[in-house]
Amino acid sequence: MAPPNKENIQGDIWPRLSKKHELFVFFRITDPVKFKDHLAVLVPSLTTASDAETFRKDIYKKKAEGTLKSIVFFSAINVAFSAKGLAKLGAEPFTDDVFNNGQWEDLTYPLEGDEKTKHNGLDDQHDWFHQFTPRNGYLDGVFTITGDTEKTLDNTVRSVKKAFGVGLEKGDIPSTGGHTIDSPSVQFVFQQQGHVLDDDKEHFGWVDGISQPIVIGLDTDEKVEEAKKGLKPIQAGTILVGGEGDQSNHPAWAKEGSFMVFRTYEQRTPEFVAWCAANTKKLETQGQTAEAMVDLRKFSSRIVGRWPNGAPLELYPDADPTPLRDPDPETNKKLLFKEWSEQGKNPHEEYKKLEATNHTDAFTYNPEDQTRCPYAAHIRKCGPRDDFPNYERHLMMRRGIPYGPVTKTNEKGAGVSQHDRGLLFVSYQSDITNGFRFVQKEWANKADKPVDFSDKLGGKAPQGIDAIIGQMPPYYRAENDVTKYDSPAPNANFPDVEKPVPKPSKHWIPIERWVIPRGGEYFFAPSISGIRETLCK
Repeated sequence: MAPPNKENIQGDIWPRLSKKHELFVFFRITDPVKFKDHLAVLVPSLTTASDAETFRKDIYKKKAEGTLKSIVFFSAINVAFSAKGLAKLGAEPFTDDVFNNGQWEDLTYPLEGDEKTKHNGLDDQHDWFHQFTPRNGYLDGVFTITGDTEKTLDNTVRSVKKAFGVGLEKGDIPSTGGHTIDSPSVQFVFQQQGHVLDDDKEHFGWVDGISQPIVIGLDTDEKVEEAKKGLKPIQAGTILVGGEGDQSNHPAWAKEGSFMVFRTYEQRTPEFVAWCAANTKKLETQGQTAEAMVDLRKFSSRIVGRWPNGAPLELYPDADPTPLRDPDPETNKKLLFKEWSEQGKNPHEEYKKLEATNHTDAFTYNPEDQTRCPYAAHIRKCGPRDDFPNYERHLMMRRGIPYGPVTKTNEKGAGVSQHDRGLLFVSYQSDITNGFRFVQKEWANKADKPVDFSDKLGGKAPQGIDAIIGQMPPYYRAENDVTKYDSPAPNANFPDVEKPVPKPSKHWIPIERWVIPRGGEYFFAPSISGIRETLCK
C-alpha cells in the first residue's frame, strides 16, 4: 500500500499543528447548501500535514543553527465534523454507532428515570458544560485554530467568519461556486481557548505529550527504528481511515481522515497537591524540609509514572535526573541556568541535554515487576507497553493543550482551587472504540486492567483505577465535595516512598477525584479530498 499523502491529511492529525495558543470554535450548520459553498472558500486555507511538517522542520533547523532570533508568526486552521454535521451535508454515513450516537450517549451516566441504553459511561451529567449537552442543541463541527499569539487567533477567527458570511455585508466576498456570500451558513455556538505552558507542562506540573506514537509511512525510517526501543511504531491505519492496518469498513470518501475526540477536563491542582502532601509522611513529621520535599516529589511522580520534567520512573526509579535546587519549577530552572552560567557552561545547551534525558521514550515495562514504575501509575495504566499484548493497536495521537492560569504557590498552599483550569484534550484515531474509548473505559476505569496484577500484589486486590483519569459511577462521589469519594473511596496500589519497594507491595491508598470531565464530542477530521470532493458537493 502506498504511504499516506501528506498533502491530503489535516496537519493536527500528523505531525500536529504548531501552537502557542489554540482556539476550538464549535459551530452549528444553519444552511447546508450555502455551507458547502462557503467551505470550499476555506479549503485552500486549511493546514495540511505537509504544510505543518515543512513549518516544523524550518523551525527546528533554525533552532539548531542558532538563527532563530525572534518570535515566529504563524497560524493554522483545521476542521472536523460530528455525525450530525456530516448528515446535514449529505455525506455517506459511518456504520459506527459510537460515533453516530455521540459522546453524550457514550460517556455520561444515567440519571434516575433516564433510558439506560442512552447513557453508557461514567461522567456525571451535572458536571458537563451545558454547551455540550443535547438540551442545548447538537454541535455540527469544530474549527481548530492555532497561532503564535492571541491576536493571531483573533485575526484568524475573523477570516474564518468571513468565509462563512458571519458579520458581513451582502456581496462582500465571492465564493468558489460563482455566487456571493450574502448570509451566514453557520452559527458559532461557543469556543474554548488554551495556551502552552512553560516547558510544555500541564497544570499538575508534568511535561505532557512525550509518548506520541511514531507512524510508519509518515515518520522517517530513523524514527521508526528508534521507536522500537520503547513505544512501538504504529501502522498508519491506527490513526488514518483506510491506512495500512485499518480493518474498518468506512465509506471511501473518509480515506485519510481521522476520528477526533474532544474532551474538556478540569484539573483541581491545589487539591491534587494537598492529597500528595497528605500521603507524604515526612511532611507531617518534619515539615517542609528538603528531605520531605524530595519524598513528595517521588510520591507524586509515582502517581504519574514520570518525574515532572518527563524522565520515566522505569529508567530513573530512585532520583529525578533534573537537579532540584528549589521545589518551584520556574525558580528551579532559573537557579540551574544561573549555576551553569557560573560554571562557564552554556545554559541553553545544558538544558537541551537534560531535556533529551528527560524526554526519552526508549523503555518498556517488565510485567513481573513494579519496583520501578507502579502498576497503577497513569502512564502505565494508559500505555501498558509490554504489559499488554498488541497494545499498539490502541494507541492514539494526543493533541491536548492546557487552559486557565498556572497555579501559584499561595493557591497550592491553600489546597482549594480558586480558578478554572485544565486540559482541552484532543486525540486522533481511526477507530474511537479501539483508541480513546478502550484506553478510558477498559484500562483507566477498571481496577484490574490493562492486566490484573493481583497475584503480584499479594492476592489481596488488583492495582486500582487510574488515579489521574480513572472514573467511578457518580454515586461514589461525596455529596458536598466534587473532589472526594464517599467512604470507602477507591484504592490504588502505590509503594511507600519511605521504604524500598517490596515484592509484593501491599500498600493501597484511597484516591480522590482531581480531574473532572466537563463534556465534549466525537468528530471526524476528513482529508482535504474528502472535504473538497464530498462535503463541498
